Amino acid sequence: MAIPRITLAAEGLGDAGGLNIPDGGDIRQTIIDIVNTILSYVALLAVVMVVLAGVWMIVSAYDDSAKEKAKKMITYTIIGLLIILLAKAIINIFVAID
Repeated sequence: MAIPRITLAAEGLGDAGGLNIPDGGDIRQTIIDIVNTILSYVALLAVVMVVLAGVWMIVSAYDDSAKEKAKKMITYTIIGLLIILLAKAIINIFVAID
């Protein structure tokens, strides 16, 4: 059953197990789409980490060392989120150039 699906995907008539393989598509645009998707998921993960660190900070209200760890986690996650947004901006600049 796998051989006909691969053959159809190579001919542009079907999909290969759910993967959309365009016939004659632009590999550059495909890579840009993949990188943007990965950066979007990582940004979502960063937001979740900020929320979890905030909850951890609230729960550890009387433990100063845990509160400091939560503050560091929030700081590093926000720095990471800024790097992610900067990466997306750089990709969009390069896409706009062409």
